[in-house]
Amino acid sequence: MLDRLVEWIIAVWDTIIPYKIINQFDRGVRLRFGKFKEVLEPDFHWKLPIFDTIIEHGSVWTTHSMPAQSLTTKDGKDIVVKGIIKYRVVDMKVFALEVWDAIDAISDMTQGIIFDIVKDKTWDDLQHEDLKKEISKKARNEARRWGIEIETVTISDLAKIRSIRLLNSNGSIG
Repeated sequence: MLDRLVEWIIAVWDTIIPYKIINQFDRGVRLRFGKFKEVLEPDFHWKLPIFDTIIEHGSVWTTHSMPAQSLTTKDGKDIVVKGIIKYRVVDMKVFALEVWDAIDAISDMTQGIIFDIVKDKTWDDLQHEDLKKEISKKARNEARRWGIEIETVTISDLAKIRSIRLLNSNGSIG
């Protein structure tokens, strides 16, 4: 209960304070009456209390670990693939206003790209080909739409797994 009160006080304070400081490693977007007004660079900015909302996000290189996904190769091998995306925000307006959750979007999109590549290759192909370069190139092209620049997608885990089915389609074990 007390934590909700503290959150409410902070939200009210952020609404009525007439300024915002954008740090060197962040960028921001000013919304006035809920509509885009301008992109804010690092600095001290005046704002109209109650009428202006400022959304900020980091703009330096960072990484995002994707969850492991189980896939099947072209030659029928069950494998698990896990990756790491190194990215940064380059267009704050697009990032903040044109996609709901850009980080989830790049993770889901990259996992889709990995799926598309893996399903068309054999286990041996995955061991010998430059998988990182192919995935990174495709992900880079897609992420631009959301104001994100991807430097690289690294495959952190790539291993064969044994698939065991614990539940039948009707929900019973066996």
